[in-house]
Amino acid sequence: MRVVTPEQHADRQDAADHGRIHYLDNLRSFIVCIVVVFHAALAFMIFCPEWWPVADPQQNLFFTGVVLLTDVPIMPIMFLLAGYFGLESLRRRGLGDFWHDKFWRIVVPWLLGIVVIAPFCPYFLLLSRDANPPSFLHVLTDLYFTERYNTQGALWFLGVLTVFFGALSLVWAAWPALRRVDEHPGRPTAAFWVGFSAVVMVVFLAVNQFWFDFQWVPIDYVLWVQPTRVSLEAFYFVLGVHACRGRWFVAGGYRPNVVVWLPVAVAAGALLFVYKMWVGFLMPELWMRAGHAVLHCLFCLATTLALIGLFQAHADRTGAFLGRLAAASFGIYWVHMPIVFAFNLLVRGYDWNIYVKYLVVSALALVVSHLVASRGLLLLPIFGGRRLTSPRLLAR
Repeated sequence: MRVVTPEQHADRQDAADHGRIHYLDNLRSFIVCIVVVFHAALAFMIFCPEWWPVADPQQNLFFTGVVLLTDVPIMPIMFLLAGYFGLESLRRRGLGDFWHDKFWRIVVPWLLGIVVIAPFCPYFLLLSRDANPPSFLHVLTDLYFTERYNTQGALWFLGVLTVFFGALSLVWAAWPALRRVDEHPGRPTAAFWVGFSAVVMVVFLAVNQFWFDFQWVPIDYVLWVQPTRVSLEAFYFVLGVHACRGRWFVAGGYRPNVVVWLPVAVAAGALLFVYKMWVGFLMPELWMRAGHAVLHCLFCLATTLALIGLFQAHADRTGAFLGRLAAASFGIYWVHMPIVFAFNLLVRGYDWNIYVKYLVVSALALVVSHLVASRGLLLLPIFGGRRLTSPRLLAR
């Protein structure tokens, strides 16, 4: 197979809007919106975790299904896209400029969010439960940095992504072959997907022997991970890197067959929900965990490929609205959790239909998060308000 040098590839990408793949941008925006409505649904699910900041007195099994199934593919898709675009950025920028960008775009928002956004999680937890809740300032200065109340909320993603980008950079420096680009787009075979699924299932099951599937584990309170999920997310990040290396998603590349993958996703999702309702969440027996690993990983892969195929076919375009949404998506993700909690708490005291409540919370959270991101956060360079150019690039 013929290859081109990174310099040749960069020239071609610059000539094509830096290789923007609009359907992947739109898929990322869609997943961010799903993350918002997923977090809105947690308040209305039966078996709502006791650590979730706001729980509504009205709860329904439908929202349990929404949460259990939505939770499976959304972050692996985010990591797949991060791996794909991360390798592309490394090739275009080089290692130094790549980390100049990621420091300001990922590391700084992560650290800032730990102080500005994440403390709202324990604040709303206490506000929704205590008759005399403490002030936000008291939570921030006296409670948040204690073992009981420390959390990163949705910002855990940025911390883990920083680690993954660090690992990618090490491989980039040590393995020159990663810098080469296949000239012709590649297409994974059925055997590849069978092998990928088998390895992912085995690793998922192995990790599940030591931690429950839904268990959060702090790593020195710097990183927060769910061990079973972060193993899956690592595979999808590597899958994204591999896809970029093989140029799967450019014109003429891989097009997942929606006719195949969408029915598989629907069937696997239905079976996964029924299975969890049958065996429970703790799954003390090995056979229970094995069945769960198979269904969980199959549903994740099928949903990922079905969504990629659907967006290839129906959302490979941009425009004023889609462009604004794509530009604001990172800010929406960063800011949405306290907004969701506020609206969950606002509707909790009303005796409305539960579905009306959920729709109101979801719609308001999406609109307000978008407004905050597009009219406020985008004014800041770290959220994409203007191009962050390294001194090295300026000197060219």
